[in-house]
Amino acid sequence: MSNIKKPIFIFMLLGSLFLQGCFVTQSDIGVLKTQIAALNKTLQDVQRTQSSVDQQMSDVTIQLTQSVDNIQNFDYKLDSISAKLDNISAKLENGKNAGYQMPPSEVYSQAKAQFDAKQFDGAISGFNLYIKTAPDGQNAEDAYLYLAAAYENKKEYQKAAVAAANLLEKYPKSRHTANARIIYARSILPLGKKDEAINYLKSVMQDFKNTPEAAEAAKLLEGIN
Repeated sequence: MSNIKKPIFIFMLLGSLFLQGCFVTQSDIGVLKTQIAALNKTLQDVQRTQSSVDQQMSDVTIQLTQSVDNIQNFDYKLDSISAKLDNISAKLENGKNAGYQMPPSEVYSQAKAQFDAKQFDGAISGFNLYIKTAPDGQNAEDAYLYLAAAYENKKEYQKAAVAAANLLEKYPKSRHTANARIIYARSILPLGKKDEAINYLKSVMQDFKNTPEAAEAAKLLEGIN
């Protein structure tokens, strides 16, 4: 190749390479644009997913807040009940320590409320206070019966038997006679007075036939025998 033709060939070769380089760059740009478009779509999907997750988390937070509020409300109600029982105990204790301060009807009502709540210590204090301050009150028979039952529930059997015996002695025609005899019989059994207990239970069956008390007495007798 002559010296004149050599530069022309080199120029053409360089030009061809230059054009090929341009074509490659344009192709890369096209691919890059496609990738960017795909990336933008992926980012949009991620944003939509994140928005959905945020909404779900917000809903969960609201539900948890409501659950906490419900628990707190339940705890508040329990605290309110406990406060009422504590108030009843305080009133009964004040009545016992400071003498008669409440009307007999209120003393009895507070004691009965504690008995129903199985707060037998407070109930015993209240019924004893009622009997002491209003021995002939309109609720005296009931007070003796519930007092005997409260002592029995605490397994203070001798005191339960005494309370039941006081009811039977003071009110021989009481509407609670059958129940008082049963409580008395149950209370003296642990004290070793089996024969006397059997006699009292038989008296219930004889004097109060066809009554729930007679059926209970018969069941107790079966257990003794």
